[in-house]
Amino acid sequence: MSLHQLEDQKARLSSLLTQVDDAIRTKELIKAATILREASQLEPENEDIKRRWLALQTREAGSADLLADIKSFTAGCQEEDAKKVVRLLGEKQLDAVEVSEAYDALVGTTSNSPSLDEVLGAFLARQIEARRLVATKLTDGATEVFEQFLTRGDDAFRAFTGIALDASLWSSQAVAAAAQQDLFRLCIASLIGAGVERPDRLMKAVARQLAIQPDKVTSLIDGDVFDIILSQLDIRHDSSLRSQAMVAMSRLLEVSSEKGEKLFAGFVTSHVAKKTNDDLIMSFSAAAAVFPVLPEVASRLFLTDGFVQGLMPHLERGVDAAKAGKKKSKRLEQAALELLSAACVNKSCRELIRRHCIAWLQTLSDERDGVHEALAALVLAKVSEESIDEVTSKLSDLALSADNEPDQAVEGLAYVSLQPKMKDKIVAQPALLARLVTALKGRPSASFGTLTVFSNLTAYPLIQSEEAKKMSQLKAYANSSKPAPEDPLDDEKHVTARCKTLLDQNLVPAIVACCRQTVSPAAIALAVRILLSIAKEQKHRPKMAQQGSIRLLLQIVERSSKTDKSTNEASLVERTASHALARLLISINPAHVFTSGLPATSAVSALIPLLSTESDSEERDLLPIFEALLALTNLASMEDNAAGDLVIRSALGKIEDLLFSSNTMVQRASVELVCNLMASPNGVASFADGSSDANRRMQILLALADVEDLATRRAAGGALAMLTEWDLAMRAVLDAKDGKGVKSVLTMCKDDSEEMRHRGMVCVSNLVNGPGEIGSRSVRAIKQQNGVEALTAALKRSKTPEVLSLGIGALKQLV
Repeated sequence: MSLHQLEDQKARLSSLLTQVDDAIRTKELIKAATILREASQLEPENEDIKRRWLALQTREAGSADLLADIKSFTAGCQEEDAKKVVRLLGEKQLDAVEVSEAYDALVGTTSNSPSLDEVLGAFLARQIEARRLVATKLTDGATEVFEQFLTRGDDAFRAFTGIALDASLWSSQAVAAAAQQDLFRLCIASLIGAGVERPDRLMKAVARQLAIQPDKVTSLIDGDVFDIILSQLDIRHDSSLRSQAMVAMSRLLEVSSEKGEKLFAGFVTSHVAKKTNDDLIMSFSAAAAVFPVLPEVASRLFLTDGFVQGLMPHLERGVDAAKAGKKKSKRLEQAALELLSAACVNKSCRELIRRHCIAWLQTLSDERDGVHEALAALVLAKVSEESIDEVTSKLSDLALSADNEPDQAVEGLAYVSLQPKMKDKIVAQPALLARLVTALKGRPSASFGTLTVFSNLTAYPLIQSEEAKKMSQLKAYANSSKPAPEDPLDDEKHVTARCKTLLDQNLVPAIVACCRQTVSPAAIALAVRILLSIAKEQKHRPKMAQQGSIRLLLQIVERSSKTDKSTNEASLVERTASHALARLLISINPAHVFTSGLPATSAVSALIPLLSTESDSEERDLLPIFEALLALTNLASMEDNAAGDLVIRSALGKIEDLLFSSNTMVQRASVELVCNLMASPNGVASFADGSSDANRRMQILLALADVEDLATRRAAGGALAMLTEWDLAMRAVLDAKDGKGVKSVLTMCKDDSEEMRHRGMVCVSNLVNGPGEIGSRSVRAIKQQNGVEALTAALKRSKTPEVLSLGIGALKQLV
């Protein structure tokens, strides 16, 4: 064999081995074996080939074990076996033949065990050949495989319906679209059937299709599809089904545009025209659900001539029946009230309700044995501002009533508590506050409503910059109106007083208890907002810390950091919780809070993200940055340097940027943090280890010792005084370009402030008393800068014994 042929064979072998590695990495074991056989023919004794055969055999043996484990699991469907199989499904890949056997074993099992659902869901989600097998079955006969999975659990059905959305499994877009359409039709058809189990699962699949790839099923959207989905919004259905139907409906209206609006209007009007209670409930439920999503579409229907007027006779018949001692439809009443409440989002709709529905609403609100008094009172509050005091009293009484579930009353209070004058009225009722706090601790169903009330009561007015105020004036001018005046009942003094009242009512422990019971992002967002507001007043912070708010906020930050923050709400929860934590830690002695079980470093990790400057906009909120700096300064003061060292490792670059802030308060807080970091050897090293970064930071610190703001100068001077206790730092000061280090120290000694002169004298004393060559250099450098005259002049102005002692000692070294 020639040299050229040998080189070609070597290159070919290298290429084949690379392909084998890629195939093994992607778990295509059959392909890897085929390529290895070709490589073996080129060089049978090659050690690299032998190693790969061994690795492949090990993997194949593992997949055989996995198949055996799956078959063994199906015999009993035990939870312990399920955990093992689920883990192995993520680690090993079965080939096509093995997948077929495993599929038959899993799908053929008659058990309804949750463990089987978990395993089947993982099987479809993690095994590529399983997904390909099901894709083939969908192409060959969608109905049969659909019915197999329809009777399975949530995990299996979700994984199954997701296969149609995986573009990599289909030979063409047309084939993929056909599979998606088949599934969409089957889900819709199943929803029509009577007695279908778990319709929310089917609706979730429909909503998912409409959310991810609506274009594939747009051609299938017709009046029947609208009827089926809108019918699932009926208030008599389970909330899980209604929530999925709402998602599907919103996407349906979005993708079908004008056609969808007409179909929606047709659904509502046709059911209203039938005049039966069932039809009216369905139409009212659908219209109420559409209002928050597409208010313009729903408003046009609501404002149609005769629509509201035509409803009232049906509703008033219920009132007449109740007066006559007959039974009335409470569900119809509820559906109508929810529609009217939703319609209040539109000004014209409110006016229409005010003209035609006030008498009916007042009758319901005054019913002694009514179940919808609170909801009726809420609608009255929305349409009639004149009755807001009366409505608030009514809602308060209903919330206090032991005979009624106060959830609807709480929702009404959440609305009226937006008005400043009602906030003080609610806070002035200790019994009502106590009832709301108890509900927050003990009834998850009431948590969102009660948190909304407390959030409204504790919300401080937004602080607008001058630029923002000008923009508000311009917008008001463009709309031919005046900017809304600030309500004196909502000023800082009144809000702080309300926060104090709620703190004394033990709201914080109730929030802690509530957050242990709920994972709702919306509820958590309200909770952290309330804690942030209450913590604004410094006097409130010690009690909040004692009641568990710091540990709770750390838990929320940790939980939020592990969730998807692609939505604004998710990222806002984490940032608000961190800000509330910062606010608390400004005033609390960290040694009283943090232990080995709750280390201070956990707080540092939560606070550091607040230091990021997202933009240079003048509208950027600098308060979280400022308060985070103050909190970190407090943590850096702990005897254990762990917190300060973490700040140095993780945030020094951000702090350095903030040293240049144009905002005096932020710049000052940054320098104060740097000063406290000098208690750690790592902090000293970051300014004095001789690196270019350290030299740059030293130059910045020297410059900050001569800025206009005294507090900033004082902090920079303090940092330099601590730094110059170290040999490395003395050298860094002496090595500063153009003698700026010594000049800065002497400038401190000349300062009008006695505190600055003290810091300057400490620096000079440290330098001239430095060891060996450093002390000699310092004496020469200070003399060259007329240091003797500067120190003499400073001593004449100083009266503090410490300053005089330090100055005289330094002069003795200089003369």
